[in-house]
Amino acid sequence: MALALHPAVDGHARLVPGAAVAAAVVVLDGDELVVVEPAEAPSSPTNLGSAPLATVDLAAGARTVLASGPDAVAAHATAVDEWRALTARWLVGLGRESQAIGVQYAKDRKQFDVAVGSFQAVQHRFADLATDLDGADLLSNKAVWALDVGDPVGTSFPAMAFWFAGDTAQRTASWALHVHGGYGFMEEYDIQLHFRRAKATRLLLGDPKRELQLLAGRLWDDPESGPVPGSRLRPTSAYGAAADEPATAATASDADGGFDFRLGAEVLDFRREVREFLGRHVTPEVIERAHHTGTIHDNGLHAVMAEAGWISAGWPAEFGGQGRSPLEMNALTEEMYLSGAPVDGLGVASLVAHTLLIDGTDWQKRTIIPEILSGKALCCLGYSEPDAGSDVAACTTKAVQDGDEWTINGQKMFTTMAHEAQYVFLLTRTNTEVAKHKGLTMFVVPMDQAGVSITPVHTMGGERTNITYYDDVKVDDKYRVGEVDGGWKVMMTALVFERNSAWYGELVRLLDHGLGWARSAPSPTGGLMVDDPLVRERLARIAVGNEISNLLGWRAAWMASEGTLPGVEGTMAKLFTTEHYQFAGNELIDALGTDGLTRHGDPTATAADGWIEAIYRHCQVTTIYGGTSEVLRGIIAERGLQLPRNR
Repeated sequence: MALALHPAVDGHARLVPGAAVAAAVVVLDGDELVVVEPAEAPSSPTNLGSAPLATVDLAAGARTVLASGPDAVAAHATAVDEWRALTARWLVGLGRESQAIGVQYAKDRKQFDVAVGSFQAVQHRFADLATDLDGADLLSNKAVWALDVGDPVGTSFPAMAFWFAGDTAQRTASWALHVHGGYGFMEEYDIQLHFRRAKATRLLLGDPKRELQLLAGRLWDDPESGPVPGSRLRPTSAYGAAADEPATAATASDADGGFDFRLGAEVLDFRREVREFLGRHVTPEVIERAHHTGTIHDNGLHAVMAEAGWISAGWPAEFGGQGRSPLEMNALTEEMYLSGAPVDGLGVASLVAHTLLIDGTDWQKRTIIPEILSGKALCCLGYSEPDAGSDVAACTTKAVQDGDEWTINGQKMFTTMAHEAQYVFLLTRTNTEVAKHKGLTMFVVPMDQAGVSITPVHTMGGERTNITYYDDVKVDDKYRVGEVDGGWKVMMTALVFERNSAWYGELVRLLDHGLGWARSAPSPTGGLMVDDPLVRERLARIAVGNEISNLLGWRAAWMASEGTLPGVEGTMAKLFTTEHYQFAGNELIDALGTDGLTRHGDPTATAADGWIEAIYRHCQVTTIYGGTSEVLRGIIAERGLQLPRNR
């Protein structure tokens, strides 16, 4: 049985996938849904994908009417959505196989006496595509699940999945073909067939960009709909008001080996509780004050969060916590970012506390962790140095031991929150006679120690960071974290907690600003910008990326809930989310044109009150925080895809 994706024209269904080998074809003919059983199999024209396509003559065989009128049109639309979702799954498989072929060839093929897969340019492209494939995998599974369970907004996800899976499969096959060089063009190599089929499959529904126009209509033809499919939640205009729960949630295998993208009742209840709390305490004044000062932290908010138990919510009772699951904590983080809460201080403090729980001493666990969880202590990160950048192992800040005391001398860059923090999580050089990453030691240093000084640095994004100086700073050995010369291991633990997709909430807020502008700004071609095809395409592409960011983040949380440390998966979530954040910011400020020039805070800013301009500046740094995108790509390529180490 084959399905004609387009209604018949003049009694013919054109280029139906599979019709050349199918015994029957389902076709929408006018307002009738019919099954046609051709008297003889129609011939397949020579085509790009070498697929069994055929044009079906509706009069050349037995014809049975299945339905008529609106029911027929609706049934056909549902069938096409099912085809979108299932074909998205097929495209993911094609992309996976293309990736496997390309990666294996890159491992085997030698150029300049080394494997092609050891070249950074090759590794990074594979890493981007592997991340996108994982996102397409999750999204296409969600599309099938949404149709299977009758999700109220299930029609959004097949269109998302078909567009993104097709785009990703096409780019993956294209890159694998390129890696093969001239051999990839030889017909005896499978990769050229995968390349042709990826493009051909995308064209079966017509111009792929029309899928984005369709998606925009499904998401926002309802003028009250918000940036999250199926939700009335509008973070920037009515946060805290009654809102439907988002239709998206975590991925988790159920008992039958399938997928369920719904959050459990406990997580949803906790999420509502958090949302109500933040709706009361994250006021416009709190948000504006943080952006005005550049310190994305608010002491008052931090204090009430500590009092309510949110800072320690994910910790066991022995630390005064609530024992919340990783899924509940992901919901908490997501809601904080959705609310616009200034939580840099909380995020860094939580990172340090979790690292101390794994690598810290009993004294640190008894003393410093409770200070952090009670809201009494904030932390900053002392990793980067003026000449090191992302090469943190090039650290030169020196720590010299004398009995139970250390003397530290050096300088750190980008120690955000240092002017508010009680501790700095400080990476130092303690051994110069070994490989540079083996001679590092980590400390958690009190910021009130003599010899610590701070110089403010104001950034393009409006945030304040700092340079910190350490001049003969005396530190007791009890503040050392991990083994002497074992600082690299401690930092790797910390990076697991730093590399997440927390910026998903900021993506939602950005899209909401864009939607609000598009629904109120006039289009130069008439009507509103939300009706302009260029704007609709941009908004739809952002929505697709937002959904994938959400799914990658929840996957990492689900893995943590299962007791697995999401190293590569968390890295993928961070890479995709921050790269997409920059893409979305760029697309929306382009859509605004000259209206995007006026900065937030200027009284003449009318387009989204200047927030899109502010976010465009801010999002540039997110691909640097927690390791640059290039560092993350190296991790994904070498640890995830097992490509040979870059020389």
